[in-house]
Order: sequence, then structure tokens, then C-alpha cells
Amino acid sequence: MAKDGFKVLDADTHVYEPCEVLETYLSARGKEALANSPTPITRTPTRGGTHMYIVGDPKSGQRRLGSREKIEPRRPAASTNASGTPWGVQWKGPPWPTERVNVDPQARVSDMDIEGVDVHVIIPTRGVNGFAGVDDVGLELAMYEAYHRYMADYCGPYPTRLKGVILASVRDLERSLEEIDRCAKADWPVALFPITPVGVPLDDPALHPLWAKAVEYDLALLVHPFNLSNPRSPGLADLWDNIFLERAAGGVWAGMRAVGAIAGSGMLDHFPALRVGVVETGHGWLASWAFHLDEMAEMTAHAIAPLRRRPSEYISGPQYFHSIEMHEGEGTVRSIIELLGPDTLMFGTDYPHTECWFPKSVETILGWQSLSPETKRKLLWDNGAALYRRCKGL
Repeated sequence: MAKDGFKVLDADTHVYEPCEVLETYLSARGKEALANSPTPITRTPTRGGTHMYIVGDPKSGQRRLGSREKIEPRRPAASTNASGTPWGVQWKGPPWPTERVNVDPQARVSDMDIEGVDVHVIIPTRGVNGFAGVDDVGLELAMYEAYHRYMADYCGPYPTRLKGVILASVRDLERSLEEIDRCAKADWPVALFPITPVGVPLDDPALHPLWAKAVEYDLALLVHPFNLSNPRSPGLADLWDNIFLERAAGGVWAGMRAVGAIAGSGMLDHFPALRVGVVETGHGWLASWAFHLDEMAEMTAHAIAPLRRRPSEYISGPQYFHSIEMHEGEGTVRSIIELLGPDTLMFGTDYPHTECWFPKSVETILGWQSLSPETKRKLLWDNGAALYRRCKGL
């Protein structure tokens, strides 16, 4: 498939990973650990009549901005035309993303055909990653293994169009490395997704065996923050108990921190074959932050690794990639490309979440008159395919 002659790779899509599905893939030992977990684990309803796990108590954002009034969390909207999120925002449709997207790969591919997308890279939403916060590391690993079996079956019928990520616990590297070895031989994974709890920095040298495995299997290293589940994005505890500020700033700060750590740690020098992608953190700040890091690298050289290049040069490629946010618009995309070059930004929609513009994302970008056809080609396909090099066959 090609939309008006352009191949399209969506670098940031999701499933609402259902408890009901994950538990069919969970080992007997995992089921026992889940039933007896001392960490509170509850379930919240999501689209299609299924549920997702909530691990611990990530609730916050309960104050109305401009007052001391406490607000009650909103429940998912009843309308099937709404997002299925507590705030009930609607997409750009109709049509709407299918209710069966979490359990039926044919339904997802049908939506992809409507929008004109060739490949989806699929990331979990908020349930399974929360198990990085349970006391029992064995349960965390069991849930990740169950998710991988789910993804293998989900992506299997469409091996060139549906791709996923391997979740890696940083609390048991030995078993995580074994699980990477097991999964990476299959067709479905294209990236390694480390789940780093609070207090574990992305640049920690203890994680180097994970990056080496990513290089060994030609997997991208993917960074995606979480706002509404554990492990939560940095800074959320200091956003004055307001979900407006949390949603607006949490992901951005998570992205800025990740970019700073990647560029300032020498990670890309130490692993010259490693490719890193940061998604769903906004992109309008990227060039300003890159140039700010250049100055900080001179001012505080004692606090970073010896670098072969300036931070902005790492961010300009060829090892670093960053997804766009549709709402930031044509001018922001154009400015980042003008400042950092054409090889960093890539298309991402957040399908099927509230933020996605389904089914109008691709046609919106094709309508951006200030971008040349070559720039659109890089944005829609080339840069995403350069990050996720295991997306083959199209």
C-alpha cells in the first residue's frame, strides 16, 4: 500500500493491553504471583469491554487549576464514538478506530488501510509496564513474557505490517537478556523498550548489556514516557496536583531528560551502531533543547562524558530519531527540519489513543504545502524505517 505514492510507517501506536488477554498467556507461576501480589493491582475498563491493570496508586492531578477545589476522576465516556479515555475527547472521524483493535489484528489493519498506513509499531499503553513497580520482580518478568506471547500472536498474521517492542526489566538483567534472545529471533519485534523505574537513569552503565543486545539483533532502543501509570514520567509529583499541567508537561520533560542523557552520556559513541528513538514527547522543543545542551556541554563539561560531537549533532542523526505530534502542526515540523536537518523527525500518531487524528493524519501531512515531496517521504517513511530497520518486506 502507498498513500498517493508515499509509503507510511507509524512509529508510535498502541494497544490497550487487556488483562483478559494477557492472563491467557501468563504462566501458572505468574498467575499465582499475580493473585498473591502484596502490591495493589486493580483493573480499569477500557474500549471493547476489556480491562487494563493499574499497578499501585498512580492517582494525582486531583486539583482544579485556579482553585483549591478537588475534582473527581472522570470515567470513560459511554459513547462508542468517543476515545474511551476518562475525558472522552473524540477523534477526527468518523470513521472511528475500531473497538476490537486490542484483540483483532484484522480490525487494526482495516483501520490502517482506511488511513493509508503501511506499518504500525505497537507499544503498550499503561497496564503491563506498571509491573515495574511491583515488589515481586518475578511477576514483572512474567507479565512482560505474557505480553510478548500476545504480541507474537497479534502481529503474526501480518508480519510485514504489524510490529512490536520487547519489554526489558532493568531489575533482572540476566533474565531480560534471555527473553531478548528468545523474542528477537521472531519477525514481530523491531525495538527494545526498557522499563526504567524511578531512580534508574537511562544512561546507567549497568544497562550497557541491554544496548549491546539491541545492537546484536539490530533492534532500535525506544523511549516512551508514561503519565497515567507507573513508572511515571519525571516531574509529575511537582506539577501542583493538576492533570492539565501533568498531561501538558510530563511527557515533554521526560523527553527532554532522555535526550539530555542520551546526548551527554556518550551512549551513541560507545555504541556507534545503536539507534535510539524518543516518541510521544512533543517535538517543538527539540531544536531549542539541542542548542541549549550544546552550551551546557561547554559550561558543565565535568558533569558529562567526553563527547566526540556536540549534543545537537547527535540529535541531528544518524543514530537519533524523534516522533512528531500532529497538533504541533506544519510550521513546527518545518522549523525543526530547517534547524536540525531532515533525518531526525518521523511520523507518529498515537493510534488509537485520544491524541491520534485518525483517519486524517496522513492526508493532513500530505496537504502541508511548505514541505517538499522528499521531506514528506523522509517524515512518513524513510526516517522511521531507518530507526526500525527490522521493518522489512515492504
